[in-house]
Amino acid sequence: MVKRINKTGVTSWMDARIHFDKSRDMVTYFTKPQELYVLNNADGELKVYNPKENSVFKSVNYNYSSQHTPIFYFLNEKENMGLEEAGYEISTSEVNDMLLITKWTPPKKSDIDLSYIEVVNDGEKNVYQGFYDDEAECFKKVFYYDFENVGGKAVPKSITEIDFIEEDSVITKTSFSDFILNDPIDREILDLKIPENAKLLSK
Repeated sequence: MVKRINKTGVTSWMDARIHFDKSRDMVTYFTKPQELYVLNNADGELKVYNPKENSVFKSVNYNYSSQHTPIFYFLNEKENMGLEEAGYEISTSEVNDMLLITKWTPPKKSDIDLSYIEVVNDGEKNVYQGFYDDEAECFKKVFYYDFENVGGKAVPKSITEIDFIEEDSVITKTSFSDFILNDPIDREILDLKIPENAKLLSK
């Protein structure tokens, strides 16, 4: 995975490998700009380990769940990016130029400052999401494209996110390559044990 982030005219980038297993554990191994291991599971337990400093940051938040990553949704063929499972409901649905466009409203008890999410499907592929605030202004757009067949499932090799911040925007482009199933190297990284003497970092 290569991720490039453009903010205020400055571009930063990250290079990493993402590893999943059947128990829904996930490890993201970053090699650039620095070596880091990010471990998270389905329950939202997050650990960020820096081997050079032998330090670890820990947190628990369901938003960090491995099930909330776009690649997880596609690899597991989650319909509508898992919105229905999260309690969202369809408010409108229409077909325009052979594309299915649906609007999803969040659960009433949700503490997210969000009015609705617009999802666009091209056939069975989710190709776009738009996030709208209470004033029906779009504050985030996500495009999924350049699909590849991975184990019989259509997975996007490219994701572009646009976050609108005041009068500016942050553009994040993520590209994936070299999808491998049942790689023994994955098992080595997924079984990573953080040293017991690693320094625990606070927020």
